[in-house]
Amino acid sequence: MITPQALIAGIKEYSKNVDDALIQKAFVFALDHHGTQLRESGDPFFSHPLEVAEILMSLKMDQETIVAGMLHDTVEDTTATIDDLTELFGERIAKIVDGVTKLSRFESSSIAGKQAENFKKLLLSAASDIRILIIKLADRLHNMRTLKFKKKKEKRRSIARETLDVYASLAERIGMTGIKDELQDIAFQELYPEIYDSLKSKLQTLYESSEEIINTITSEIHRLAHEVSADCMISGRVKRPYSIWIKMNVRNISFEQLSDIMAFRIIADNIQQCYQILGNIHKNYLVVPGRFRDYISTPKNNSYQSLHTCVIGPLNKRIEIQIRTKEMHEIAEYGIAAHWNYKEHGPKANKKNGQQWLKNLVNILENASGIEEFLEHSKTEILSDHIFCLTPKGLLISLPMGSTVLDFAFAIHSDVGVHAVSAKVNGSAVPMNTALTNGDQVDITTDSNHFPSPHWQDYVITIKAKTGLKKVLNGFEKEKLVMIGKSMFSDFFKKVNRSISEEDMQSIIKDLKFDGINAMFQALSNGSLHMKDVLLSYKKLGHNIELGTPEDSDGIVDNKCVLPIIGINKENLIPVTCCSPVPGDKIVGLLFEDKKMEIHIEECKVMSQKVSAGNVKQIELSWKRSAFNETNSYLTRLSITTIHEPGNLSKIAEIIESKDAVIANLKIGEKFESFVRIQLEIEVQNVAQLIIIISKLNEVNFVQKVSRG
Repeated sequence: MITPQALIAGIKEYSKNVDDALIQKAFVFALDHHGTQLRESGDPFFSHPLEVAEILMSLKMDQETIVAGMLHDTVEDTTATIDDLTELFGERIAKIVDGVTKLSRFESSSIAGKQAENFKKLLLSAASDIRILIIKLADRLHNMRTLKFKKKKEKRRSIARETLDVYASLAERIGMTGIKDELQDIAFQELYPEIYDSLKSKLQTLYESSEEIINTITSEIHRLAHEVSADCMISGRVKRPYSIWIKMNVRNISFEQLSDIMAFRIIADNIQQCYQILGNIHKNYLVVPGRFRDYISTPKNNSYQSLHTCVIGPLNKRIEIQIRTKEMHEIAEYGIAAHWNYKEHGPKANKKNGQQWLKNLVNILENASGIEEFLEHSKTEILSDHIFCLTPKGLLISLPMGSTVLDFAFAIHSDVGVHAVSAKVNGSAVPMNTALTNGDQVDITTDSNHFPSPHWQDYVITIKAKTGLKKVLNGFEKEKLVMIGKSMFSDFFKKVNRSISEEDMQSIIKDLKFDGINAMFQALSNGSLHMKDVLLSYKKLGHNIELGTPEDSDGIVDNKCVLPIIGINKENLIPVTCCSPVPGDKIVGLLFEDKKMEIHIEECKVMSQKVSAGNVKQIELSWKRSAFNETNSYLTRLSITTIHEPGNLSKIAEIIESKDAVIANLKIGEKFESFVRIQLEIEVQNVAQLIIIISKLNEVNFVQKVSRG
């Protein structure tokens, strides 16, 4: 453990304003209050806040931050109060400690909810003083360094996942690369130990075999720098396991296929030398297209500055190169901690830049419907850089990187997103899932009669768009379930030759404790209610029904018969999904070499392709007379292209049911323009009934096309 004297000496190396007595007082206060508490490692608990203070000192933080680091667990884990800290250490240090302290009084029914609430408090506090966030990252870093001492594997994995998803991303967002890298690697090692060990071993072997290569490349870059009279420091390294693993997953390639594992960093004296060195490197080596980034002229949101390039360098090796000044390197390593304005020499303007994204997160609170949703959206904000796009009137819209035209539409207004019909980006018509880039001008056309398709959910990444789509599509899903449930209900009572009065219907709904008829139909459709329950309720009203099946069954006679075809053994049949024959169809059998058979409609295109491919024998088939028994029904498929408007599903269902068919299943599929394709499975008795249904559907003005299959 570091001593108070060592802390004081360490702070004095970069700061003149050090109150020795304050550091000593904080040390004694924390030691007294944590007393004999122990960590799971067996170490005194007090070792943890001291390690946190040492990490903060390595970041060259001001003494208030370091003192708060020593005290950060006293309110949460001891009898100390914020008032105690205010009295002894002043209001500013007390506020910092309060910001880091978890909401122990907050009660939640879920661990996720508690984590989200604590995270929200952290962000709200950090929005006023980002030192709170820096202490929290230092706290998490030391906890991760000692993670191996936690006995429960699931607890370790949970902490590692949270670290990877939240804290490493926070560190990256404020530019603290060193902390981010260490958090990622420790979490990665815990979550995927075998992959980590394998990559670590391969990287070590690669480094040992490439040490001479790295030295050669370093010497060659030095030579190129001297050619432009630039003094610089150059370091070469093999990348870290986690970053290598991410590259392998993103590119879907093996370790051996990676060609840019080596990276070199050039630290120059000034910006002019950075560009001179870059120019000479590009002059002498082949540049890999699309890999050059100038973050000096256009810094990242977290103030990161550097030149990035990738070249086929010495020894024909593909290498990544970063070029920056000493000041830029300090910011790259320590992020906002490198220029925090509580230090004597930091530019004060950077405080505002470093906190703006936190304030944006706070604004999300007003729109998030729940704390879990807030946490999920916060992660999106943290993990993504932003792009800025324009409306035709010049309104600037900020979106996370990777946002689409549809995200843009919802960012303007939920109604614009829901009723979006088409879009233009920079004057050209584009699909709604087009990814946007900085500076795009986006023009959205809407139609109040137009509604979104389910697959639009794959087009968006922002929480506002996802929430808006979910709300609208849930309405369509409910309509679909009601329609299927109504069909099941009507079909049952038709089969038992009973008509149910409105009075009996209301009695059944009341007995089964549903709010209304649609709620009951929806429950039937999703399986939470069975027809046997409806039957029992119906019998309570004094009605007697004999079904010829056990009353403890679902009450529905399963009469979807195996196709009754002359000379066919059902054990040899191969199910097909391309067509669904019903009695009256002209049918053909495809006999394969293993004596298995498929049955197709004569005009089935898939069947024709299989015949053309060979190795199959085509046989004409005929229906048995029993196939046309009116008590039998057969499952077949319809594809319906219809205008996507509320109420159309119900009207389609009414037409099908009016012709004594039963809807067994429904799926909303591909959407284009203002139309949607619906896949229906229905039960019919024969092809004549099916032809009548198709004809009636084609007569409806909102139906564009009906086909089988």
